[in-house]
Amino acid sequence: MTNVQAFEKILHHQENLKNEAQLEYKSAVTDFETVAEELFQLLKQKETIEDKYQQALHTSGSVTTLVSHHTYLQQLKKQILHVEATVNEKRSIMEDKRSLLTDQYVEVKKFEKIIDHKWEVIKLKEKESESKMLDEASIRQYYNHGDR
Repeated sequence: MTNVQAFEKILHHQENLKNEAQLEYKSAVTDFETVAEELFQLLKQKETIEDKYQQALHTSGSVTTLVSHHTYLQQLKKQILHVEATVNEKRSIMEDKRSLLTDQYVEVKKFEKIIDHKWEVIKLKEKESESKMLDEASIRQYYNHGDR
């Protein structure tokens, strides 16, 4: 019985670790989504500016308009490269956290199975003990009645 209690304490500890890993994973997902949304917005801006730039080229727009669109596009491209690197970093962190969370789930399941197995063994031993006691009682009863 104390053996099972020790495993239950370990299970409780593993569940706490799993819950912490779950919170860290959720946080990593949120961080990733935030940066990915920023990247998405930058890409939309870039697309809009490229369209305006192409329109200005086709409609004989002013040189200052073309230069400003081109400069803004270059700035956006640099910003996009920086945010893409951040997105990849956040994705990597998120995947690492997911891996840790998966490992914690596996550990919890291991201890749950060990505890279930220990309880089954205890129940089997109790049944065997009960069966032996009943056998002994029936043998005593047989001998007690056999003497009459």
